[in-house]
Amino acid sequence: MGRITRKSDVYSFGVVLLEIITGRRAVDPAYGEGRGVVQWVREHLRAKRDPAEVVDPRLQVQGVQGAQGVQEMLQALGIALLCASARPDDRPTMKDVAALLRGIRHDDPNAAAAPPSSPPLPPPPQRQPSRPGRLRLHPAPASTTARSPPPPRTLPPP
Repeated sequence: MGRITRKSDVYSFGVVLLEIITGRRAVDPAYGEGRGVVQWVREHLRAKRDPAEVVDPRLQVQGVQGAQGVQEMLQALGIALLCASARPDDRPTMKDVAALLRGIRHDDPNAAAAPPSSPPLPPPPQRQPSRPGRLRLHPAPASTTARSPPPPRTLPPP
């Protein structure tokens, strides 16, 4: 088994992104023995089939905006495949991945002039260390004061 590195994290991110885009699981018996979603997408593209066929139909919207959305999904698909490159040296850094994903919407010259179609997401919760080396996603509730133990149970006489 190989070492866990930043490049292996990038590979894992690519697999998760492929799961989201295709609507398929990373590993499924339908792919065949020892194969996963990465190989399935690559084989689909190698066969020169329409790349839009691998995009989950639930992500495809009809009309002009739908065509734009499919193009954006295909760009994300390319980024996911880049992340899932077989050679770690060919994988981008996560900083580069983030920049590539942000750049998808900016390819449209009208994107800057158009208002966003949905409100921005709230910021992620702040992580606060609970002990050195450990992280807690949410702060402890204010009502967590020391409580007295429950009274001992008395057993009925034999």
